[in-house]
Amino acid sequence: MLTRTINALDPILRLISRVYHRWYRRLRMDLWFPQFPLAIAVGGAGSFALLPTIRHYATEYLHLNLRHLFDALHPISGHVPQLILSGVPTVVVGVLQILIAIGLLGRSRIAWLSAVGMTIAQLALTVHQAGGSILTGETLYIITLLAALILARDAFSRSSLAAGTLFALASVIVLIVYGVLGSFLLGSGFAPPITNLPEALYFVIVTMSTVGYGDILPKSNEARFFVESLIVLGLTVFATALTAVIGPILQNRITQTIGPRRRKMKRVNHFIITGRGVLARNTLRELRKRGASVLVIIDDGDTSFGDTETVVGDPTELDTLREAGGDHARAILALSDDDSENAFVILAVRELTTDAKTVAAVSTRKNLERVRRVHPDMILAAPVFGGEVLAMALTEEKIDGDKLLSQLLDVRPATP
Repeated sequence: MLTRTINALDPILRLISRVYHRWYRRLRMDLWFPQFPLAIAVGGAGSFALLPTIRHYATEYLHLNLRHLFDALHPISGHVPQLILSGVPTVVVGVLQILIAIGLLGRSRIAWLSAVGMTIAQLALTVHQAGGSILTGETLYIITLLAALILARDAFSRSSLAAGTLFALASVIVLIVYGVLGSFLLGSGFAPPITNLPEALYFVIVTMSTVGYGDILPKSNEARFFVESLIVLGLTVFATALTAVIGPILQNRITQTIGPRRRKMKRVNHFIITGRGVLARNTLRELRKRGASVLVIIDDGDTSFGDTETVVGDPTELDTLREAGGDHARAILALSDDDSENAFVILAVRELTTDAKTVAAVSTRKNLERVRRVHPDMILAAPVFGGEVLAMALTEEKIDGDKLLSQLLDVRPATP
C-alpha cells in the first residue's frame, strides 16, 4: 500500500521539482534566496519585539519635555523599575535582531548563528510574557522563523572579518547602552545608589569585565535580576564577538600555512573559466598543458582547483568579472553544467569593455537556441555532438567531419 502511494506521488513530486527549478533559474533566486526573505523575517521579528515597549514609553513619557528626560527617567517611582525589567531585555533582543538582519543579506555565517540564538531568546521571552502559551500568533511566527533559519543553514557560509567586526562592535554598543540605561533607572536598588550616567557606565564596565570591585552592590530583587541578565548577555556577546573577529583571522592563517599555494599571474591575455563540472576541469587541464594562463571563478570555500589562481564570487556579476581581469582576458569560458548560468555569464560579459572571446557550454538540445540569443562567439554543444556521432555509427552512415565539427562548435561568424 505504501509503495503504491509513493509510486502514485512520484510523478507529482517530479513535476513540482521541475517547476521549482525552472522558476529558480528564471527568477535568479541564487542571488537573493533565502537570505533576503530571512533577513526581512528576522528584522520583522525584531520590530515586533520593539513595538510593545515603544508603545509603553510613548504612553508614559510622550508628554514630557526632552530637557527633563533624564530627570523623568530617574527611578523616583516604584513603577519605573517594573517597566524597565519588562521591556528592556526584549528591546535588546529586538535591536540585535534588526542588526543581524543586515548581516544575513551578505550570507554571513556569524549573522546566521546570532539570528538563531536571538530567535531562541525572543521565543523564550515571548512564551514567558504570554504566560507559557505557545499558541499565540507571535509565538508561532517565531517558531516558524526558527525552523526556516535551521533549514537554510547551508546557505550562510561566508566568513568575513569586516562583517564579523561590524557585528561584534554593534553588539557590544547595544549591550553597553542596555547596561547603562538599566543600572541608571534601577539606581535606588544599588548600594550606594547609582545617581548619574558616569556611575552607571562605570558599574557596567566593571560588571561586564568580571572585575567586580564590590564598591557598588545590587540590593533589591530587581537590581539583582538586572545584573544577572547583564552578566549572561555580556558573556554571550563577548564570546560571539571574539569568535566573529578571531575566527576568520585564524582560518586565513591556517589556510595560508597548510593550504595549497596558488600561483599569481598577470591578469592580461588570459583565459577565464566559470563552472565546476567535468568540462570546466578538463578544459583547465588542457589549457595549462599548453602553457596558457588560466583563472577560475569559484564559489566561496571551493578548494578543488589546486594551485590554479582563483577569484571567489558570482561570475554573473560585473564586479567579479572585473576582479578576474575580464577587461583584458583573451577568452571567457562559461562552462557550468547549468545552461541558464552560462547564458547570464555571457550577458554580463557583454556589459564589459572587452575584446575577449566568449564561449558558452550547452548541456541540453532544448537550450541551444536560447543560448544562441545571447550571442556568444562560440557554443560548445558536446551532448549534441555525442548524439550525432552515435547515430552515425549505429546506422553505418558516412561520418562527415565538417558536419560533426559544426555540431560540436557552433561558431558565430566574425563581424567585418
